[in-house]
Amino acid sequence: MAGRLILAALLGAMALGLGCTTPPVDGPVDPAPPSGILPKDSFVLVLAEVQLVEGVAQLRTYRNDNERQRLAEAYNDVWARTGVSAARFERSHEWWWGQPAAMKSVLRNVVDRLKDMEAELNHNDTTLSGQAAKFRPPSPDQASPKSGDQLPR
Repeated sequence: MAGRLILAALLGAMALGLGCTTPPVDGPVDPAPPSGILPKDSFVLVLAEVQLVEGVAQLRTYRNDNERQRLAEAYNDVWARTGVSAARFERSHEWWWGQPAAMKSVLRNVVDRLKDMEAELNHNDTTLSGQAAKFRPPSPDQASPKSGDQLPR
């Protein structure tokens, strides 16, 4: 009788222990996308471009223009430069976000891509001007206020 109680207690503890564990994150870390879905490296490149467009929109750079039109033009520019249609990107975006284990590395790669793009722009700017952009004096056309500009007092 005591043996059965101990066995029941052990089985109960094991069942309780298994039920309380955190389920693993779904999906493989490096899945092979199905047909019609962008491969990981291509998705990273396009997603980095889309993040730039969305960042500009958040900064409200287009505030004096027709925002929706400018944003649509910026997205269309991404689709034209990358050769990826908006529909294919949307399908790929949905599929990749459905792979939580893989998205961790996708997002890291997007950040790395954005850093590489920034470094390349800084390098090109320094190479062309001989100075880093933040330390370069303003060009003559930027040195004086234009009509309608308001200088802080």
